[in-house]
Formats: sequence, structure tokens, C-alpha cells
Amino acid sequence: MKKALCLAAAIMLLLGCAACGTGAKDTLEGTPQELLAQLKETAAADFGMAFDSEVTAETAPGTLGLTADEFEKFVDSASESAAAISSIAQSNVLVKCKDAAAAAEVKKLIAEGYDSGKWICVFPEQSVVVESGSYVLLAVGTTENTNALIEALKTVSDDNTGSPDVFYAHDTSAGDIIGGDDAPILF
Repeated sequence: MKKALCLAAAIMLLLGCAACGTGAKDTLEGTPQELLAQLKETAAADFGMAFDSEVTAETAPGTLGLTADEFEKFVDSASESAAAISSIAQSNVLVKCKDAAAAAEVKKLIAEGYDSGKWICVFPEQSVVVESGSYVLLAVGTTENTNALIEALKTVSDDNTGSPDVFYAHDTSAGDIIGGDDAPILF
């Protein structure tokens, strides 16, 4: 009887451990730059002319809303694709974090620290962040483009994504703004 109980307990432990690992599994492969290009292609949206650049600890505060220390602690590498014309509020960043737990923390930190009003005279319609395994996608721009990128991430990652966090939204038709202190003043 004791052997049967021990065997049952061991099986339950193994099954529990196997279930724990499935949510954090990475289904994405490649560098953030390669994957971001793949997401944009899969999204089939009009992102216009863009500049692609590596995100570093020094550029992370303006690009992601992360401090240099947070970037170094949680991030392996990151790539940004931003509108080439400064009058268009568009920035898409893919971040490869050290692991899935780091990705969850980075997602939270971006939602709390990203400045959606950094363009000063123009504002995105939406800023959204979502994680997939150890990757985090920050999509800032039109609602159509950001939603297309989220759907592309779901497709490319075999639907292995968390819940998107829309932390800034500006309804241009009504002038309504959801967001923090960086929201513009409308007259």
C-alpha cells in the first residue's frame, strides 16, 4: 500500500512539473531584429518607412521606459522599428528577456514606465505590450497596426502569448484618452 501511494505521489509530482513548464516555453526562434521583421511581414499592415535599431541599456529609458539597470537585469537583447518620419507616432520593439519570469516583469515595467507622449506634437492611437515565453512585444501606433502585430505574434508563436495590456489608448474620433500623466491636453 505504501509503495502504491509513493508511486502515485511521484506520478502526480512529475505531471505537475510537466504542466508548470508548458506556459513558459519559447516557441519563437531568432534574434529580436529577425523576429520583429517576421512579425511585421506576417501582420501585413502598412508600417511606412521605418528605421530599425538595436536597443541598449542607454537607449532603453526612451525606447522602452525601462531604466538602464532594469534593462541589464532582465533583458538579453532588443530591437526597435520606429517610424522614419518624426510626425508619426509609431514604435515597435521586440525584447528577448533572460527568461519567462523576466518577461513578465518587463511587460509590467513597460506598461508603467513607457512615455506614449514622447513625440510631443503627435500621439499614438494605442500603446500595448504582450509577452510570449521570454519575449515581450511593445507595439505603439495606430490601433490597426498594433492589433495586427499582436495577432502576428500569436500566429508566429503558435498562440503562446499572454494577455495584451493596452496601457494607453487615444480615440482620435472622440478625443478620449486612457493613460497616465503623458496624455496630451485636448482643447
